[in-house]
Amino acid sequence: MHKFEFVDLGDLFNLASTYVPKVNPEYATDIIGVVERFERLRPVDTKFGEKNIVKFKICDARNSHYVTAWSRMAETTDTLYQDDLQKPVIVILASVKLQTFNKSVQISILPSTKVYFNLEDNVVNEFRKRLNREGYVSNDTVVPTNSVSDSVHVIETVTLKELVEKTSTKYSKMNFMCSVKIKKVQTGDTWWYDCCPKCHEELNEFEGMFKCPNCKLTIPVTEKRYRIMIIAEDSTGVANVNLSDRAVKRLVGKSATNMVDELGEGVTKSSIPQLIMDVAEKDVTLNIDISDDNVLINSTLYNATDAYPSKNSKPSSSESVQKIEDNTLSSCGDVSYFFFENFTPYL
Repeated sequence: MHKFEFVDLGDLFNLASTYVPKVNPEYATDIIGVVERFERLRPVDTKFGEKNIVKFKICDARNSHYVTAWSRMAETTDTLYQDDLQKPVIVILASVKLQTFNKSVQISILPSTKVYFNLEDNVVNEFRKRLNREGYVSNDTVVPTNSVSDSVHVIETVTLKELVEKTSTKYSKMNFMCSVKIKKVQTGDTWWYDCCPKCHEELNEFEGMFKCPNCKLTIPVTEKRYRIMIIAEDSTGVANVNLSDRAVKRLVGKSATNMVDELGEGVTKSSIPQLIMDVAEKDVTLNIDISDDNVLINSTLYNATDAYPSKNSKPSSSESVQKIEDNTLSSCGDVSYFFFENFTPYL
């Protein structure tokens, strides 16, 4: 018999900021989410000697954050995470201690801390149902120890002018960060589409039926994904940018499936909801991929695979902190979560 009192991932920073004393708060917190990109146990060198770590991302289809488990907790977590677990894997971090540090949230372990994967509990079943309703697509990659590098990949930040100038074939398939203002959300195109839940290919619709051109199957229950065109601007230029499903979901705070459900039966693919239109005039940082068309035919239509509120934007509860990945502070808008064995937070 288990009893939990969960905190939404987007509210952790605000919650931790209210704790007094901040250095050693007396409250324990329970967190639930989906495991993404689980990195197996590996050693790292610290100033305290070699320590074992396990890393993974925890998300709830709205917010996603990095977790690093250290030492004994890392070894326990690695043992519990089995390859044959039902996907998506639901994790519960039970009885952990929240602290704030340098505009981020730290999770410290307590003697009572437990980690559960796919616990047989009603709350896990309800969480899994909610993910299905929202059209969540699992990214349950398991990274073996020998494929993990300690090096940190830094994505170059460029202006729109510099982005347009990257026409050499060496830039094809590379990605760059651009800090821009969304000047306009383009209307006239569809703002969402139906895709195959298996291969994520856009579906063909005929007489009310959906068929996947890739799987060659009729799909009774489709996934819905955003597809929005914006005009982006910075001090050096203007560009047309397609925002991916992930990018739009990050900016509006809900999935396309949820948005369509909330709008009801009268919703159309051509009438863009006000919540999406309201992203105009926001300052954002876009993660932009250089496509073959950008290189081969000098197309100035770009694809943004993700979007993060920039420093000039007023943060929401889910955007109020920065992400620390591999102890490097970035401006990507996520929270980093760490289990600190013996409370030694610095590498």
